[in-house]
Amino acid sequence: MTTDKSLGHLGISDSVDRRNELEMLNWALLAQNKAASALSRADDKDSLLKEVCQSIVEQKPYELAWVGFAQHDAEKSVFIAAAEGAAKKYVTQIQVSWSADSPFGAGPAGTCLRTGTASLFKDCTRDAGFSAWSERAASFGLRSVVAVPIFDGELPAIATLLVYASVPNAFGDKELLLFESLAKVIGTGLRNLERQGRLANEVQKREETQQRLADALRATIEAVSKTMEWRDPYTAGHQRRVAQIAVAIARKLGWTSEKIEGLYLAAMVHDIGKVGVPSEILTKPMRLTSVETQLVREHAETGYQILKDIPFPWPIAEMVRQHHERMDGTGYPKGLSAPQILDEAKVIGVADTLEAMGSHRPYRPALGLAAAIDVITSESGTAYDPAIVQAACSLMDAQNTLQSILDK
Repeated sequence: MTTDKSLGHLGISDSVDRRNELEMLNWALLAQNKAASALSRADDKDSLLKEVCQSIVEQKPYELAWVGFAQHDAEKSVFIAAAEGAAKKYVTQIQVSWSADSPFGAGPAGTCLRTGTASLFKDCTRDAGFSAWSERAASFGLRSVVAVPIFDGELPAIATLLVYASVPNAFGDKELLLFESLAKVIGTGLRNLERQGRLANEVQKREETQQRLADALRATIEAVSKTMEWRDPYTAGHQRRVAQIAVAIARKLGWTSEKIEGLYLAAMVHDIGKVGVPSEILTKPMRLTSVETQLVREHAETGYQILKDIPFPWPIAEMVRQHHERMDGTGYPKGLSAPQILDEAKVIGVADTLEAMGSHRPYRPALGLAAAIDVITSESGTAYDPAIVQAACSLMDAQNTLQSILDK
């Protein structure tokens, strides 16, 4: 059968690896989101650190999270300011240093504080730098750990956030990026608490903490979006350009800033599900077979599965799942019709079409914005919402808004 032949080269191990990558990414996304939310509830340093650590370990397989501050004593010791998790007692009898001359400075915390960069130990039972703690870690079921630096605005790092997992190899490049983003937000939170203290005005405090949460959420989404470019260099910047086009359309439609923000975040990760598609298909320099096309189409549902458990203030996961749905029911994955499709998904669908046709692809040159406008105009009222199409066409203005976005 043609199907078996087309799929045979993918391999069972490749499928397993992709499932593992998706699971690891989902662990980190959930933990990062919960921790970022905790920042909005904290009103002092101790509660901030405690809430962040507690939020991380609520997501399995993370068994322990702690924050340690570099001390400038003779031993260059590390003071553990907060620790949470099932393996919390692990930290009560460990010695940690950030000195390169100390046997207790070769681990994740010491290396991270000394270099100002993330430190990853994929297997605590085998990594030589972890030998000082390997036996105790094993007794608590700790198998892998990542340490990310926390800065006070500039070098050197003042502290480090460590996250331990009960499985080896629980952290990859994408997970490192997410926890580094969280550490930056923690640093900002600590600086703001030190500089401002407790705000007398409760309303002002809530507004600022909510803004920190919004900034953290946006930074996380943008970081995740950027990782997609590593697997598909031919469409580098695609999600960013789609998001910018979508926002420009929404502004023409007179949407509120809050609704536009949700649209932007969804558009920035609308293709996140392609992490489950083999890279050789994404970069294939010719048209796809029917089997390969079906694999690519699964990215809308896969994206939903990755994002559905994250408590965004907007239905981001559903927007991602619906961005290939069409008003006349000819889209995928559910074949929804106009009343069932979210407004944001309709806008992303138009923006996605404009960007895809206006940009180069591995299997064809750019078709141009004029051709893209012709397509959405001809399908206005059938595949695409007429009001959205009209707003998109209005971006072909004297300022050449659409082309300027594609040229970025």
